[in-house]
Amino acid sequence: MPELPPVAILFKRFEYETATVAGARERFQQMVTDLVLQLNPAANEVAAGSGSDWGIDTYVGSLDESILVWQSKFFLNWRGENERGQVRKSFNEIIKKANQNSFTIGKWFLCIPCILPPEEQLWFDNWKQKQRRATGVQIELWNGVRLRNYLGQEDAKSVREAYFPDIHAANTPLSVSTVRDTSTLNSALFVRQLEEAGIVETDGAKGLFFAAEALARDIAGRGQEEEMKAFLEAHLNLLTSWEDEFNTSVPTADERGRMASLVLRVLQGAASSADPPGISLRPAHRRGITHRLVEDRRAGWVLHWRNVADDHTEPSLASNEVELVLEEGGSLHG
Repeated sequence: MPELPPVAILFKRFEYETATVAGARERFQQMVTDLVLQLNPAANEVAAGSGSDWGIDTYVGSLDESILVWQSKFFLNWRGENERGQVRKSFNEIIKKANQNSFTIGKWFLCIPCILPPEEQLWFDNWKQKQRRATGVQIELWNGVRLRNYLGQEDAKSVREAYFPDIHAANTPLSVSTVRDTSTLNSALFVRQLEEAGIVETDGAKGLFFAAEALARDIAGRGQEEEMKAFLEAHLNLLTSWEDEFNTSVPTADERGRMASLVLRVLQGAASSADPPGISLRPAHRRGITHRLVEDRRAGWVLHWRNVADDHTEPSLASNEVELVLEEGGSLHG
């Protein structure tokens, strides 16, 4: 069974996939419902429509008798009063509706994709005890740790594969994404650098760049820390290889700054280079990473490559999603 990423990274992918907090919130709620369905096939939801959902996201039971309620809150971070207020509001709403409609609440589960700081966990523990005494309702917290644990269990395999289909074991060979129309990359810096070096046909290079970019986004979406670190290490290794070849070729540069066979030697070396532990790249990925380094203004193919990069006004097409996910997950500094 593949190891799931840390909590801080695992559920962040919902924002990447949906591009909106609202979309991530809905997807998280759907995931919680699907997990509850694994525990109880009678689990259900209610639609808010134009009115209120009564503070119910997922429930088991009958609304004219007794129900168990799961309330999902997409808090990637729990900072304090804002989160407390939303939890109090949702709990008070379901208590009010239960009193108005003569049903009882057997248990109320709060589901959040994060881990509470100590002072906030203390507040929650105190709050749930007060509510138990005041309403008789038992409250339980499903935080990011517990949800991650549920997702890792064999019974939740179908849910895990539905929401995290690309999570795989380390060193599983990665697939290569392809594209037929490369015209959108015509104005990319890495293409201009190749043209400066006298490379006329660049469609293959564009395809390699696309494959590496697609892989970068997939890795960021999976959020597996060791894989992300290995991916960045591969960039460092290939940058070092480029430097060695470039420095060796400098004395051979002609009056136009071109160095014979530099591109060919670097890309051939990239294709056959060893992967860092934790990732299994295809030759196309390694070549594409080399073009990503050029696009990111960290390498080039002519003696004056830095001037070419400075003169290029188009924004870089090389994404930094892996770096951002690592930073937001707190993994770059321990």
